[in-house]
Amino acid sequence: MRILLLDLDGVLLQIGGYHAAFREVVSLVARAFGFGEVRLSQAAIDLFEAAGVTSEWDSSAICAALLLDRAWELFPALTLPREPPLPALPSHSLAPPDFEAFARSMVAAGGHGLSPVLRAERALLGAERGRTPEHTAALRALLEAAGDIRLSLTHRLVQELNLGSPAFDEVYGLPPVLNTGSYLKDYDRPALSPGSASRIWTWVNKANQRAVLFSNRPSRGPEGSFSPPEAEIGAEVAGLGFLPLVGMGSLAWLSGLRGREPQAFLKPSPIHALAAMRHAMGVPLAEAVLSAAALVLDAKGEDDWDSLNGATVHVFEDVAPGLQSVLAAKAVLDGIGVSLKLALCGVTTSAPKRRSLEAVGATVFPDIEAALATVEGMF
Repeated sequence: MRILLLDLDGVLLQIGGYHAAFREVVSLVARAFGFGEVRLSQAAIDLFEAAGVTSEWDSSAICAALLLDRAWELFPALTLPREPPLPALPSHSLAPPDFEAFARSMVAAGGHGLSPVLRAERALLGAERGRTPEHTAALRALLEAAGDIRLSLTHRLVQELNLGSPAFDEVYGLPPVLNTGSYLKDYDRPALSPGSASRIWTWVNKANQRAVLFSNRPSRGPEGSFSPPEAEIGAEVAGLGFLPLVGMGSLAWLSGLRGREPQAFLKPSPIHALAAMRHAMGVPLAEAVLSAAALVLDAKGEDDWDSLNGATVHVFEDVAPGLQSVLAAKAVLDGIGVSLKLALCGVTTSAPKRRSLEAVGATVFPDIEAALATVEGMF
């Protein structure tokens, strides 16, 4: 058996939408706090991702916290509201925070076993700036609410930009404020040629060959659960809407069942990779997620994991957490006598990302076409 685990953003998609939304939210908050025009660099975005901060919900909240912490030097009573409108402070001469330096400090600190916002909180609050207890509590609350659209203004703005104002209203039932189209549809571009997408279709329709999309993007979950279909949008843009998909929606559903925070079982958790492998093998999504959780959390391996014994799993990622998820999944399966062979493929031209990918054992390629060329029978 051979299985392809394919990430979306930065691998199958040339990321435009999420990055554009991230930049725009940072600019909106910066202007609201009186900093004028602030444009987040691509280097800062790459460094955040190299540090494992792969959700713009998290990274936009982190940048808002940095801006708020700096603005307190002039406006100590300033707060970031949970819902629109944004503040409208007068322009001032304070320099904006060094986002690149902060993201670089997160890369250096490591700690990928912790959630991104917790690591950011430790990095930010560990720097002594003479904050009041109220300021410390405000920064902690801003970061901890990053994943909750009802409690986080940055989350709300990111989602309206991602989906577009009409779809945002339809999905969330919240009044839009930006009058925008969908950044995901307008700015994302496929990294695969149509011919390569067709070859993947041919490859997965041969015996003992499977593929699955394996993304931290919000996605539809099992029936009755709620999550915006951003991964499905990305799959269609990439030309691979025919592949099964395991994204945030199904894993957030699992988190609710298990009483965990919504992102607890996403990469780098082994549950994400195990669920993706099971779903690639034709197991229905909900069953795949539940069986992965039972194996990891309850040490229950009664399900048919033996079908993976001896399989070669090719993993295509642009950041380390996805590879860590698969490595952790392999260790779990080793514990029940199921052996995997891994081919870890990094896909990036970014130097910080390359270093983080190589640090976990990946061979790094400049694009997905070059990486897929290593798969026997693909081209």
